[in-house]
Amino acid sequence: MANRKHFLTLIAILCFGMAKAQTLSFPQVDSTSYAKYMAADWKALVDYGNTAIATGVDYPVLRLRMAYAQFLLGNYSGALTHYQKVLSDDSHNQMARYYGYLCNKYLGRSNEASYNAGYVDTITLNKEQIKPFGALQAGLEVSAKNSNNNNRGTGVYTRALFSNRLGWNLQLDQSVAYYNQAITSTTAVTATAGAPAIATPVTGTYTDSQIEYYAKLGYTLADNLTLLGAYHYLGTSYGTTSYQNHVGLIGLRYAAPYFSLQADANLCSISNSNSQQYNGQLSLYPLGNLNLYTISRVSAQSGALQQTIFSQTLGFKAINQLWLEASGSFGTLDNFLDADALYVYNSIDVTTFKAGGSAYYPLGNHMVVYLNYTFEQKQDHYLNNNFNQNSITGGFTWKF
Repeated sequence: MANRKHFLTLIAILCFGMAKAQTLSFPQVDSTSYAKYMAADWKALVDYGNTAIATGVDYPVLRLRMAYAQFLLGNYSGALTHYQKVLSDDSHNQMARYYGYLCNKYLGRSNEASYNAGYVDTITLNKEQIKPFGALQAGLEVSAKNSNNNNRGTGVYTRALFSNRLGWNLQLDQSVAYYNQAITSTTAVTATAGAPAIATPVTGTYTDSQIEYYAKLGYTLADNLTLLGAYHYLGTSYGTTSYQNHVGLIGLRYAAPYFSLQADANLCSISNSNSQQYNGQLSLYPLGNLNLYTISRVSAQSGALQQTIFSQTLGFKAINQLWLEASGSFGTLDNFLDADALYVYNSIDVTTFKAGGSAYYPLGNHMVVYLNYTFEQKQDHYLNNNFNQNSITGGFTWKF
């Protein structure tokens, strides 16, 4: 028993010695991390900083050094993790706020970027020409839709967009759009005079057109929480019939460094039919940037429509300056609302499946051009059979 007690004591002493040997001191961490910082050894700095934090040595300057290293390595989410830690202790830290602005901007989060910019000093803002009020981006896209249905003409969709900042916490996105397509239908008309009654087919070609206005407001409540509100008006004309359609959205988005979560509710009145759509969306940035990202969304419709749609998007940087994106929606897209109710699938022919791909290519520091192909399987409203539709969309955005 005595030997066993001595053995356990020896083991405890050895474990204590090993733990003590692995403990890093503040002066050691500070000098070593500073040396790696000055040597621009960014990967080693990140690894060493993680080790130091794991052993209990954690202080703002170390976090700022690690964040800057992650930023230069292109891991903007990793950098945000450290900048947010610094801001949790000092919400006005200028370095953390400025690079928090840049990280969110490079992750495509304009609302969160503006919120951080609101804390940056005036000298830096003037130097970088960042203003609380002003244009963010403008753009134009045109789409042509062709099908193997001889009763459907080529559909043409055109949209112009403009986004601007209305203060550090508020952003407004606006669009105007126009859609036009010729649709041929055959209906049976039964003569009332004479016997027996004979149903005579009557064929007519009608113009299906739609003019749209869309506006979305994003109000940033905190650096990771944004309140969303949107309104979409669609004036639809089909032959001699016209509809005044209205869609409203309210939602909330939470943005963490490596992911974002959004929940929103949509109320719509389309073609004299009322329905609701509830969406839950998860966006992931596994590499901490837009070199690889996924967007998954589940949509549940109720009211006049009772169905669930799942949508998935995968985007990645293929080669230098070229990004590719693939997407698909699974379910019946009847009065379906996509992209925060920006796109409304209220075609007379319901879409039962949709998949496509896009290519994005920046031209300089301000312009991005893109090309999209979309395949849709649709159901003929009159003949109740399926046909395929192919769409080609080209466009550009100009970032101010």
